[in-house]
Amino acid sequence: MAKSVGWGSPGGLNFLEEADLRGSLFWGDVIDGTPINTARMAKANQARYLENQTPLMPLAPAIPDDLIWKAIFDYGGADVSKEDYHEQTEKLRNEMVKGFDADYEAITKATTAGTGSASSSSSTGSGMIHAIADEKVAYLYKRPYPIQALIPTESNRGKAAVWDAIGPFDFGNAAFGTEDQSFTESDITAYTRTEYIKYLFSVGRVTKAAQLAGLSAVPPRDMMAVRVDAAQDALRALRERAMLGVSIDVSDRTPTFNSSAPTNGYNGMYNFLANNSTAADMNYVDGTGVSTYKEIMDYLDTSYNAMVIDSISPNLAVCDYTTFSTIRSGLTEYFRTDPVQTFTQGVSKISLVFPNEGGLPLVPHPFLPQTSGSGAIFLMDTRLLARRSLWMDTYEDLAKINLSQKFVVSAAETFIDKSDVDGSTSLMGGVLNLN
Repeated sequence: MAKSVGWGSPGGLNFLEEADLRGSLFWGDVIDGTPINTARMAKANQARYLENQTPLMPLAPAIPDDLIWKAIFDYGGADVSKEDYHEQTEKLRNEMVKGFDADYEAITKATTAGTGSASSSSSTGSGMIHAIADEKVAYLYKRPYPIQALIPTESNRGKAAVWDAIGPFDFGNAAFGTEDQSFTESDITAYTRTEYIKYLFSVGRVTKAAQLAGLSAVPPRDMMAVRVDAAQDALRALRERAMLGVSIDVSDRTPTFNSSAPTNGYNGMYNFLANNSTAADMNYVDGTGVSTYKEIMDYLDTSYNAMVIDSISPNLAVCDYTTFSTIRSGLTEYFRTDPVQTFTQGVSKISLVFPNEGGLPLVPHPFLPQTSGSGAIFLMDTRLLARRSLWMDTYEDLAKINLSQKFVVSAAETFIDKSDVDGSTSLMGGVLNLN
């Protein structure tokens, strides 16, 4: 990609042509549908983008997704105390803290070397990209985003995510016969699904006066770095809400479920379930009027059993904080012990026990509605869910038209449910409309 090519640049490629070019540059020879480590891919691409002299810079997540994934899936369990869990995950927490400085230093070096000097107000030098200049400022808004950490991210070099699926009972026929049975073949039913990539943006601007004033303060504060970091967090918050299927206003403190995908956006977990209105195919349960621990667990059992019949093995449950509190209180009353295992602030779980499942993690999420009648638990098999990415969070300078520096952090992706063979029969489960 040439340096002069940018979004809508004069004489440059049009949006869709450049989207394809960006996808090819970002993923290289990686085959579509390959699960990837988001932090490692971002770091690897930083060096590759510099080598190709692009005006872009991939951004790594401030809290590496793989650490949250390991804390939820690899540690703890129904028979592990909260104290033991805290001790087990100590190494992950230390790795998370140590990773902050290393990640930001790597990004700083990359951008300084590749796109201009730090003294230039229109460049992306050392004062531009590193994610946190002042932790006391950045951490006021920073939070983990469990859904995008726990759902696999897969490569996707084109503008459409395409995959094939065969339903749980679409594998043909088998029967007993006679000694001289005449053979009649049966067919399998295969489906090809397509979901188009959607584009996410967060745009920011910092005046030259603000940059200089920040750098001259005591202690110095890099206002551009803080602004870029905030833009990436806003983008990650938008993604988290979209994947859940709730309102996408990132400043909304009382989110509600979207009845359909947002304009120019993709369906989330709630939409996957709600789009399935055929009783025979529904694995979720309507929990209207349900509010007690025993009722919730009975309904969860019903949903879990329905998923198992369809050969779906849920390995993750996500719920709102009100429902999480009800389940926590119920378990405490029954077993006289605190069942909550906490990895770090904003990432906790309770291990639920189902047949053949020794400790399915139930994770509370602050973006799920907490109002009466809107409570929800999603039962998911994350091996059949994926965020297909054309390119991950990437920084780019925008045209300079005054004494300020304008930029965009963008991503291109879609969210797919591989258990849904026709767009209206998701086999994921859960309980909706809880009180």
